[in-house]
Amino acid sequence: MKHSNRAIIANLAEKHGRQVFQTAYRLLGDSHLAEDVTQEVFLKLFKKSPAAFDKIQNWPAYLCTMATSAAIDQLRRIKRRSEQPIEQACAESDSASGPCSTLAQQQDLERFRRTLTRLSPRDAQVFCLRHIEGLSYQEIAHCVDISTSLAGVSLHRAQQKLSQWLGESQLSGAEHELTY
Repeated sequence: MKHSNRAIIANLAEKHGRQVFQTAYRLLGDSHLAEDVTQEVFLKLFKKSPAAFDKIQNWPAYLCTMATSAAIDQLRRIKRRSEQPIEQACAESDSASGPCSTLAQQQDLERFRRTLTRLSPRDAQVFCLRHIEGLSYQEIAHCVDISTSLAGVSLHRAQQKLSQWLGESQLSGAEHELTY
């Protein structure tokens, strides 16, 4: 590998490493796993040819797409390894705050993460890029290398499936407002 590509990757890591980490952390909810994904993203860049570097026009979006994809892959690996469901640590609580509410939010978030792995890789990636990263349909289409209309179709399909699998209340955040 040329020395210039190493310098480019080092510069990208310095400039966008935090954003890559945050993207992974939002999906994984675990700083150690997010760090692993961040390293994985930048290590993958070393495998790219110099010509591939010239084709990338929007590095932040490209790196977020890579982080999203790697984090979803990580969730799938976790899902395959774990056979047991998350146990209920406390009974339903009427209280909107406190440990039981926090636990319920964590369980809902974990359920969402597991359900996200049931989507096709592209649908999951489009959903995350839109709702977690806040990218426009055009930006998503460019990052995933699909048409804008296919980005919209994939997003709609992902939302329909998640809504079906999770129920409307959790998908819309009506039950809990999760902050990142």
